[in-house]
Amino acid sequence: MNEQELEKKLVAAYDNMMNRIEKLIDSAEQQALPVLHSNIEKAKLQAIELKEISQDEAEKLAAYLRRDIHHAAEYINHSGQELSSWFKFDLSLIEDRLLDVFAKVADKTRSELAQLAAQAKQATEYHTGEITSIGTLACQSCGTLVHFKKTSRIPPCPKCHKTQFERGLSS
Repeated sequence: MNEQELEKKLVAAYDNMMNRIEKLIDSAEQQALPVLHSNIEKAKLQAIELKEISQDEAEKLAAYLRRDIHHAAEYINHSGQELSSWFKFDLSLIEDRLLDVFAKVADKTRSELAQLAAQAKQATEYHTGEITSIGTLACQSCGTLVHFKKTSRIPPCPKCHKTQFERGLSS
């Protein structure tokens, strides 16, 4: 399998896992943090069971999902702003379906967001080669912004070619 095929497979699997999480959360009675983590685990196991991706790939994608959901929750909790401002680019460019799915997963009650925010501080670094969802990352070396209009693999910084990024909370 070449790099492009692998990237397409991982991007599709990320989106499928996010959709599964949304469905599992919608059907759960309690929307608490343990349920979210359990649902991420279920989505991961289903991706493995359906042979969409390997166990190692599923583990990485589950970690990326937790990171992105936790970071969105931290942003909402910290800033008090809506999820849409977290994405930092023209929302008309985003497929409405993906925004709705991501919003349902990330925009839960304030107490849940506070719990997620506490864990997010441990998972705010992004690296070249990882998969992330829509939004904007800033290069930790030069500050160049990289915009993602869909789930994608993180490339090296287009300016300095460094490989570590973060989502800023204030810009």
